[in-house]
Amino acid sequence: MSLPMAAIDEVFREVEAGAVHYGVVPVENSTEGVVNHTLDTFMDSSIKICGEVVLRIHHHLLVSENTRRDKVSRIYSHPQSFAQCRKWLDAHFPHAERVPVSSNAEAAKLVKTEWHSAAIAGDMAAKLYGLEHIAEKIEDSPDNSTRF
Repeated sequence: MSLPMAAIDEVFREVEAGAVHYGVVPVENSTEGVVNHTLDTFMDSSIKICGEVVLRIHHHLLVSENTRRDKVSRIYSHPQSFAQCRKWLDAHFPHAERVPVSSNAEAAKLVKTEWHSAAIAGDMAAKLYGLEHIAEKIEDSPDNSTRF
């Protein structure tokens, strides 16, 4: 069973408290490099790494059924995802406000309540929140991957 957390800090706290046996956190992305927050948190923790996995990461631009697609003026996402989609966003939504949030799942959740916003997130968030893809695989690097 998996238990999603809103932030890297929460994953570490849950493991340290013994509430869960393992945590999965991003360590390095092929586009943006190391995830400094994760590495810094490992330095202050007694938690040890016991394995790793590298996953291909695809980002999609998602909207709700209430979104006026021609009026998208705000895009929500985690800062890492914004960085991984920078060129695409500059080319397709140069004037949209980019609002960083704690996770792409949070971004998807926020889009459900606004008619003028979109989210950058993956397929799981799209399914969970009933969002539609208006653009797929918007990451700047076609081999974008993250080591967890």
